[in-house]
Amino acid sequence: MRLNRLLFLFIACILIGCGASTQEEVENAIVTAHQYLSSKKCSEALQVLDGVGQQMSNPDWVSAYASAQACQADWNVVRFFETDLDLLNTSDESAVIGSLSVFSQANMDSPLSPSYTGLRNGITTLLSAGNVSPISYQARAISLGTSAANRLAVQTLYMQLTQLGKFARYFGNASTTGVKGQGSGSNECYLSYTDADAQAIISAGLGTCDDPGVDTGHPDLNGDRTRLCEGIVLFNNFLDIVANISLDPTGNNGDIGDLDELSTDLAAACATLSGPPTNYDFGGTCTVKTQSICENNVGGNYTMAHLERYYAAFWEALHQ
Repeated sequence: MRLNRLLFLFIACILIGCGASTQEEVENAIVTAHQYLSSKKCSEALQVLDGVGQQMSNPDWVSAYASAQACQADWNVVRFFETDLDLLNTSDESAVIGSLSVFSQANMDSPLSPSYTGLRNGITTLLSAGNVSPISYQARAISLGTSAANRLAVQTLYMQLTQLGKFARYFGNASTTGVKGQGSGSNECYLSYTDADAQAIISAGLGTCDDPGVDTGHPDLNGDRTRLCEGIVLFNNFLDIVANISLDPTGNNGDIGDLDELSTDLAAACATLSGPPTNYDFGGTCTVKTQSICENNVGGNYTMAHLERYYAAFWEALHQ
C-alpha cells in the first residue's frame, strides 16, 4: 500500500509539476524583493524573484524585476524626480535629447557599463511584459489589460528618459550643456556616414554634424549593428509609449505631458522624408520596436544604409 502511494505521488509530480510556484509564493517573493530594493540589495531582489520562476504575465512581478535590474544600474527614481526631471526641455523638438543628456544619472563610461546595461535590461523586461512579440504598447495592453499596461508604461518611460540621456551623452559626445559633439570625445556625429542618402541629410546642417566627408562618429557605434539597433529600438519604444499614455503635466511629471507632440511630429517626419522630393528609404526603422527584428535584418528592411538614414534623420536632427 505504501509503495502504491509513493508511485501515485511520483506520477502526480510528473503530471502537475512538484514544487510549482503558487500565487502566494509569487506575491511573497514580490513583497520580499521590494524590501530588498528599499535597502539597495539588488542581487538579493533578483534572486528571490528568480526563485519563483519567470512570471512575465504578472505585472507586479515584471515591475519588481525591472526595478531590481535598474537597481543594478544604480538608477534612483527619487533622484530622477528630485534632480533630473526638471531638466527636461520640451520647448522645441531639437531640445529634448540634449536636455536628457545633462541628467545627473545619464552618465556612463562604456557601452558595457552596468549603469547602461542594467537600465537597458530593466527597460527590455518592461517592454516584454506579457511575453509579447513583436513588442508594442498595444500588444501589452491586449495581453495584460490597459490598466496594467499603462502602469508598466509609466515606469518604462521614466527609465527610458534616463537611458536616452545616457545614449546621447556618450555616443553623441554631448557637452555639459547637452550640445552634441562638444564633449570630451572627438566625434562630432553619432556615426561616420557612408550611405549617400544619410550624407545628404547630414549636409543640410545638423549642428556640429554637417560635413559627412569630415565629421566623424563614435567609434563604439560605427558599424556596430547591435548598438545601432539598440538606439533605434530605444527611441521607437519611447515614442510608442508617449503616444499611448496620458500624463498630467501639472503634477510632478514636469514637461513629460508635452512629449506626445514629439511622437506625432516624428511619425509625420518619417512619412515626409520617405516621400517626394527626397524619397528616402528608411526600411522598417521608423517603426521597429523589437531588438531581434532590427538586429537580424528581418525582410531586408534593416540594412546598414537604413540604420544610417534613421540616425541622420532622428538622432542627429533632434540632438544639436
